[in-house]
Amino acid sequence: MNTHDTALVNGKIVPLHGSRERHLASPLTGRDDRSTRHGDEIDIDTAVLAARAAFIAWGQSDADTRRKAIEGLAARIEARADDLAEAINAEVGTPEKIARAVQAGLPVHVLRGFVADLDAALADETIAHSTVQYRPLGVIGAITPWNYPLHQAMAKIGAALAAGCTMVLKPSDLTPRTNALMMEILAETVPAGVINVVPGDAQTGAVLVDHPGIDAVSFTGSVEGGRAVAQAAARALKPCALELGGKSAGILLDDADTEIALKAMVNGGLLNSGQTCNALTRILVPHAKIDEAAAQVGALADKMASRLGPVISKEQYERVQAFIERAQKDDAVTLIAGGTGHPDGRDAGYFVRPTVFLSRDGNAEIVQDEVFGPVLVVLGYRDDEEAVALANGTDYGLAAAVWGSDQARVEAITRRLRAGQIDVNGAPFNPRAPFGGFSKSGSGREMGLHGIREFQRPVSIQHKD
Repeated sequence: MNTHDTALVNGKIVPLHGSRERHLASPLTGRDDRSTRHGDEIDIDTAVLAARAAFIAWGQSDADTRRKAIEGLAARIEARADDLAEAINAEVGTPEKIARAVQAGLPVHVLRGFVADLDAALADETIAHSTVQYRPLGVIGAITPWNYPLHQAMAKIGAALAAGCTMVLKPSDLTPRTNALMMEILAETVPAGVINVVPGDAQTGAVLVDHPGIDAVSFTGSVEGGRAVAQAAARALKPCALELGGKSAGILLDDADTEIALKAMVNGGLLNSGQTCNALTRILVPHAKIDEAAAQVGALADKMASRLGPVISKEQYERVQAFIERAQKDDAVTLIAGGTGHPDGRDAGYFVRPTVFLSRDGNAEIVQDEVFGPVLVVLGYRDDEEAVALANGTDYGLAAAVWGSDQARVEAITRRLRAGQIDVNGAPFNPRAPFGGFSKSGSGREMGLHGIREFQRPVSIQHKD
C-alpha cells in the first residue's frame, strides 16, 4: 500500500509534519490500496509563510513572467496527461478515455484561457479623470474537491498566477496520487513559494482558512463545506468565493430534436457517474411527450450501465443508494430504469446502476436535492411558463440547458433562467467563460477574465486636470 505524506512548500516536495492518516479504498475494487496523511497547523503555517514571502516579488511581476509560468504549467500537464489520467481513473473511477479527455485535458484549456485573457486582466482603465488599476489580492487560501481534482485546482491556480497572487492549496485527501503528480508538476514549472500545496482533510482546510496570513479564500465543494468556510472567512473579514453544488435542469421544447437532445442530456447528466456539479440531472419535457421521453431516457441510461465508472467511495455509494431507496418509496415518483444495487457484472467496487425516475411532484426530494451520483429525474411541464418555474424551482442555480428550434423562443427562456451557465442546443463548454452560480450554488466566478478578477481588486488613481 502506497503512503502519500508530502507537501509542496517553497518550491520543494517536503514531508508533512502532520501525523493523522487515512486509509483509502479503490473505487474500482473496494479494497484498500493507498493511504494519505493530513497536513497540520505547522504545515499550513510554513506554507503560508512561503507564500507571503513569494508575494513580494510575484505581486510585482510583469505579464510576460506570469504568462511563461502559466504556459509552462499547461505544457507540463499536457506532457504528463497519461500519468494524470491513470491516477484519476484509479482514485476517482473516471473511465480512462474520459479521464484523458476531460480530467487531464480540460485543465490545459483552462490554463491557456488565462493566458489569452492575461493582457486584458492587467490593463489599466480610464474613467473620467481616474486611472483604474487591477492589483492582486495577496495570498489565497484555496480548497478543492475530489471529483475533478486537477481541473478544480488549475481553475484557481491559473487565475492566481495571472492576477499576481500567491497561494496555499488544500486539495482533497481522497486523491493523494493525483495530488502528488500535481505537486511534482508545480515544482517543475512555478517559481518557489508562489503555489504551495498542503494535502489534508476538512480539519486541515479549517486551519488554512483561519490562518491570519491568508488574505482571501476560494472554495469548491459541498454546500455544507462552503457554509463552514464562508462563516470562518466572514469572522476574519476575508473575501470568500464559493463554487458549490447544483441540481441543473435541461429543458426540451416541443420543437426540438428529441432524440439528439435527450441523448446529450443523459450523457452530460451521467458524466463522471453523475459526480459533476453542473450535471443536467433534471430533464424537463412537455407533458405530451412525457411517456415517450421517460422511456427514451431510461433506455439511454440502461445502455450506459456498462460504460460508467464507480462513485468514489463507500460513503458516496451508500449516500446515493439511500437517495434511490427513498425515491422508490415516494408515491409521486416512478422508477423508470436502474434502482438500488450494483449493475450486472459489477459486484466489486462502488459501481451504481444508472437510475432514472419520473416525478409528478416538483418538490420531491429526488427533484430538489443534489444526489451526486448517476441519478436522473424526468418531469413534465404544460407550457414555457411552467418550464421556467420548474427549472428555477430549486435552491441551486449553477447550470441549465435549453433545446429548441425557435431561436427567439429559446432566447426568451434563457433570459429567465436563474443559472450561471446556460447551454443552447448542445453548445460545448467554454473554458474562458465565467463559471459559477446563484443561491446555494455559490458566489464568485472562475475561469477566464472573470476568474482572474476574483483575485484582484481595482485601485482608482485620481489625476488633477
